[in-house]
Amino acid sequence: MRRNVMAPVDLLKWLGAARRSKLPTRAGCAFIFSLLFADPAAAQIAGSLGLDSDYRLRGYSLTNDHPAATAQITLDHSSGLYVSMSALAEIGDDSRVLGAIGNAGYAKRLSNSLTIDAGVLRSQIRSEDRGGPGFKYTEIYAGAYIGPVVGRVYYSPDYRTSGQSTIYGELETGFEPWTDWRLSGHVGLLTYLNSTRYWSAGQTHHDWRVALARRLGRFEMHAAVSGGGPETYYGNRAHDKAKVSVGGSVSL
Repeated sequence: MRRNVMAPVDLLKWLGAARRSKLPTRAGCAFIFSLLFADPAAAQIAGSLGLDSDYRLRGYSLTNDHPAATAQITLDHSSGLYVSMSALAEIGDDSRVLGAIGNAGYAKRLSNSLTIDAGVLRSQIRSEDRGGPGFKYTEIYAGAYIGPVVGRVYYSPDYRTSGQSTIYGELETGFEPWTDWRLSGHVGLLTYLNSTRYWSAGQTHHDWRVALARRLGRFEMHAAVSGGGPETYYGNRAHDKAKVSVGGSVSL
């Protein structure tokens, strides 16, 4: 089962950041990796490389509205344990690697239509503006796949700044209207749980996305329209209006 969570290529950097956040990530990930590689035949490995006109997370451009390159690898074990890692780079006049996001978790199928899921995610993404705070935070998440609908809740104790706690809820769904075509949708809501210098307790932001993808063997072409609000989003950066992005990827 493919997890719709972005992740990092530099695992050591991610583990170090997670350790500084005082989560038991080192021991937990060592345990997960020992199970994943104890029986290679029971683990499935998938990877991909992609190019997009823009990279948006929760309605916000991580590449300052510039083209993006991504690389991702996911390991799924038959026990239900999984690890996902990916990297993000901005392409343009100031091309550079922005960072990575990684997650590890466990999924359990309870029936043909119900799967539960839980894990931890660490984001290490530089700001699109040099010197900005970037997206550096840890999230613990739990959710469920109910038929074609996925619902998750994420809690962060350090969302982009120390001491800023948030909760984020999302719903996603998708279906194939025609062979090798997939139409998907996403809605999300972020709520700040306490007041800090930049945000007030109870302040919320919403985001949405509608995407269409076409498979061509190992290749995929996709287009999406996304947006969110209110106008100011993730601090002082003005939130863009609805934005169309296009791209493609190849499975390795």
